[in-house]
Amino acid sequence: MNLGIDPQRGRRILSLAGPIIIAMVTQTFINVVDTIYIGKLDPAFSIPGQAALGFSLPVYWSIGGFLAAISVGTQAMTARRYGEDADADAGATLTNALSVGVLGALVFTLIGWFWVPIVFPWLTSNASVLDLGIPYTRIRILATLPMVCTFAFKGFFDGLGETRVHMWAALIMNAVNVVLNYAFIFGVGPIPAMYVTGAAVASTLSTCVGLVAMVGWSLLEEYRETYRYYRLSNIDPKAMGGLVKLSAPSGAAEIFMMSGALVFLAIVARLDEAAVHDAVLTASVYAESGLGWAELQHQLTTIEGWGGAVLAGDWAPTLMESRPPIYTTGAKLIIDLLSISFVTCIAFGQATATLVSQQMGKGDYKEAERFGWDSVKAGMYLFGAIGLVIVLFPELFLELLSDDPLVIETAAPGMRIMGSMEAFVAAALILIQAHFGAGNTTFVMYTEAIVHIVCLVPLAYLLSFTAGLGFMGIWCAAATYILTLATVLAWKFWEGRWKKIEV
Repeated sequence: MNLGIDPQRGRRILSLAGPIIIAMVTQTFINVVDTIYIGKLDPAFSIPGQAALGFSLPVYWSIGGFLAAISVGTQAMTARRYGEDADADAGATLTNALSVGVLGALVFTLIGWFWVPIVFPWLTSNASVLDLGIPYTRIRILATLPMVCTFAFKGFFDGLGETRVHMWAALIMNAVNVVLNYAFIFGVGPIPAMYVTGAAVASTLSTCVGLVAMVGWSLLEEYRETYRYYRLSNIDPKAMGGLVKLSAPSGAAEIFMMSGALVFLAIVARLDEAAVHDAVLTASVYAESGLGWAELQHQLTTIEGWGGAVLAGDWAPTLMESRPPIYTTGAKLIIDLLSISFVTCIAFGQATATLVSQQMGKGDYKEAERFGWDSVKAGMYLFGAIGLVIVLFPELFLELLSDDPLVIETAAPGMRIMGSMEAFVAAALILIQAHFGAGNTTFVMYTEAIVHIVCLVPLAYLLSFTAGLGFMGIWCAAATYILTLATVLAWKFWEGRWKKIEV
């Protein structure tokens, strides 16, 4: 393969990817801003609060991400119809995408509200994280409907090549979120300080503002009159079924990814618990031989009728309840920082998805393939360079989100490992979107499921606990997962059967 990038294709990719990058990085900052503001609170809130956010996003995205996958089918079908010069059919795609999105969001919001308190205790036993994370996630779940509708609009406009539309909506949404976050977290005027819960309220309201911006853009005459999407006659159960069929594998892949991330974080949480257990067992007061403090404490707590027995109770459970979740918080910071580069890679991929699908609509399959590979090369070159900076200066990035030196010191080695994987992350995420653009969503679903189940989750446990690598083992498993995913996706795109898929 030629390692160079065709200048004309490169400019076309960048012209579409630029607004998507701005939009997606801006949208990601909703979660990053939550993390930054919460990190400025008292440590009693900041450390468990940031850990709670680490669990919250995969839980929320397991629901919202599944439904937001409607944008994948919408983008692919819109781009294919656009390439065929079928404007009315492209507009009808948006009508049916919104119909599917509204119905799905209403059902899943109700399910999610009751599911969150059930799943959180399985992820962590830390009382502080549970107390902060459950209400935060439930409030974020309420934003499912506006978020899904926003993604339906995004898929439509991205499919047309009008990627700037979502960019402006995301910029407005994030600007509102920055202001509302400060007001609801710390309290301003009549608004009381709501701490971690305030961050969820601000993010939910900001998501609604983003949808209003997308709707406002869709009402512009140049789009409304050309594509005529606001017509009830466009609603077609068969077209809705086609969108679901095309989007559902992407949504399932999102569930596999988020489920894997949740189990991954649950394993990290077990490292926090194991660290406290080890400290308790090796403490001198418990390690004494002979009568020692351990036996004396046991005798004091078993004296009948002595009121002081309760005061002599074992301090280990109390320590377990109040332990700071250092590893979980460190993992949250790494994921948040890398998510900025991840979504930028996805932006390259979504531009590629539009170009691949448009070229397939024109019948030029060779050019569709060239766009795919040029985007992969551009992403690997750019993010490989960024990864090198991360490897050299991980603390510089971690200090943006946390003021706690112990958390930063703990997270730095994992940050280095993930920085070294940036080029392969870019290749994997861009190729996922290229397959989506071609309509090859089922293959991506199976690949994500198999690689998570066979590679990421079991390997994370084996390396961290069985092999004794601890926190480093977690990130070695993540690196293996990334390399495997990128290799499989590259092979499938090179193999070329996706060129025969009809959308």
